[in-house]
Amino acid sequence: MIFHRLLFLFFIIAPILVNGSVHVGIGKTEITPPAGTPSAGYSERQGKGMEGTHDPLAALALFINNGEKNIILCSVDHLGFTYEMVQNINRHVHSHPGLEDCEIYIASSHTHSGGGAHLDIPVMGESLAGPYNPQITRFYEEQTAQAIIQASQAQVQAKIGIGYGKTSNLSHYRGLWPLEIPPSSEVSIIKVTTLDGEPLALLFNYPLHPTALDSSNTLFSSDFVGYARNELQALLGSTMQPIYFNGAQGDVIPKISPGEDRLIACEAIGRQLAASIREIWDATEVDENLEMITDKISYSFQPQETPFGLRLPLQHYSSEINILIFNQLHAFITIPGELSCIYDHFLKALGSKMGYSHVSIFGLTNDAHGYIILPESWRHKTLESRLSFGGEFYGKETIDRAALLLQMYKPK
Repeated sequence: MIFHRLLFLFFIIAPILVNGSVHVGIGKTEITPPAGTPSAGYSERQGKGMEGTHDPLAALALFINNGEKNIILCSVDHLGFTYEMVQNINRHVHSHPGLEDCEIYIASSHTHSGGGAHLDIPVMGESLAGPYNPQITRFYEEQTAQAIIQASQAQVQAKIGIGYGKTSNLSHYRGLWPLEIPPSSEVSIIKVTTLDGEPLALLFNYPLHPTALDSSNTLFSSDFVGYARNELQALLGSTMQPIYFNGAQGDVIPKISPGEDRLIACEAIGRQLAASIREIWDATEVDENLEMITDKISYSFQPQETPFGLRLPLQHYSSEINILIFNQLHAFITIPGELSCIYDHFLKALGSKMGYSHVSIFGLTNDAHGYIILPESWRHKTLESRLSFGGEFYGKETIDRAALLLQMYKPK
């Protein structure tokens, strides 16, 4: 009788013990293509191949298992993986034993000095990323999938915390309409430590175009992101892995003085950002328990002609928006492109009214199909409207989807 009672208690308590503990894993692979491969992001390069590597490009994956869900947060040093590329990576990972149901979020850093040759779009794709090369594209996909699989195989028990703070004087709003909108200075982090409190991983989320290196640069680079990661490892330990997720950076660029040396500016941005993140890290508490809620809206649209007459040669385009909520209060919205910082301000204010501690934007995540801007910005033919393919009201439709996800899971 005593044995049966103990057995009964075990089956009641065991799920609580499993679901209450967090396990994480970290994976890293290199996605630097061979010298001679074009970069992506600057049409001024005219598809010419890069001459070498300033700093290696990486795919960095953080695997989180809380006993109920397995999620992957993966960052790639790249202008932007397309939705098709992300789906190819998903199929590869989901075919791996034990990973059939893991949820995958792949965020492109949007460096304009990363690898190109991945856009199979006549004329426009070659202008942005050089001639399409299916072998190079598969290389990006396979290396990224390997980083994810690697992370899933290196799990250790850990503690996690969500933290927020600010940095200053790093960014500039470039929008032509409306004018003088302050870009967000907010930084969000996901802090991961061992049970003993040793730094294990750090995901940092900050909105800024990685364009400190301009079109004259001929070496592959992760831009300021690499400098920030290196500085964070110097501050917190070389075995700790920093991972970058961009934010709503559609109209936000680095603040660089005219004539300033671009490499020096790149390093300065990375160092200052890292110093701010270190302060947030120190103030962020961690816990062995982590509740995770996730959901998504998948959708498709017919690409529209931009105000400048450009059109994607496609009949329809599929994409998705996701929500990740940690401990019921910390919401992260994935955006499949480059979101205007004006919408970022709106979603943060909306989330606050709903009772969330904070709403953060994971930009260029699971897709990167151009700028997502206000209807007024589209009509005023802003710089961003040149590569905004969803039509005049696509930005509003995107924000309506994000607002719906926030509403569905708002704190009680």
